[in-house]
Amino acid sequence: MGFESDFDEKIDVIDLIINVLKDHEKKLDELVSRLENTDSVETPRHEPLIRAPEMKAVSGGKPVASVVLKRWTEFQNQARSSELVAFDSDAGRFTVSALVGRLLYTYIESIPSMEIEYSGDEGKSRIDGINISRAELIPAAFRGKLDCGLELKMNKYDVTRPDGGIVHKINYFIDPEIAKQWLAYRLEVDDDRVVQGELKPT
Repeated sequence: MGFESDFDEKIDVIDLIINVLKDHEKKLDELVSRLENTDSVETPRHEPLIRAPEMKAVSGGKPVASVVLKRWTEFQNQARSSELVAFDSDAGRFTVSALVGRLLYTYIESIPSMEIEYSGDEGKSRIDGINISRAELIPAAFRGKLDCGLELKMNKYDVTRPDGGIVHKINYFIDPEIAKQWLAYRLEVDDDRVVQGELKPT
C-alpha cells in the first residue's frame, strides 16, 4: 500500500517536472521569435545535407532534385506554400516531405521513448534509472514535443519486473489529425494538400 502511494507521488513529481519544462519551452520559443523578428540580430544558417540547384519552380514533371534538410526552420522556409505535403511516423521517426515545383524537400526527426524504473521495500520506493531511447532525445522526451514543435501524444503503462520493481514505460506517438492540421498551419497550405503517406521521386 505504501509502495503504491510512493509510486503515485513519484509519477506526480515527474508530471510536474514535465509541465515545468513545457512552460520553459514556451518562454524560450517566445524569446526566439522575438530575436528572429529583430533586424539587428542575424541568425546563422546551416547548410542542408544536399544543396539544391538554383532553378525556377516549374509545376509538372518529375522532381529533379531531392533535398534532405537537417533543420526544421530551413525545411519550413523551403516548403512554405508547397503543392503537396506528405507525412508519416514509422519506426520511431517523423518524416515530412514537400513538393515545391520540381524539388522534393524532406525533414526527418526521431520520436523518443522513455522508461522509468522503480523499486522499493518496507513502504519506501526509489528510482533505479531513467532510460531514454537516445541521449539526444532527452529534451524532446521531457518536453513531450519534437524539436520542430509538434506536440507528442503518449501511452503510459507499468510493467512489473521479476524482482518486484516496476518499470513505468512512456511511448510517444504522433496523432495523424493533429499533425495534418499543424503542418497545414506551419507550411501555410490548405488541409487537403497535406496527406499521410510518403512522397518519393519517380
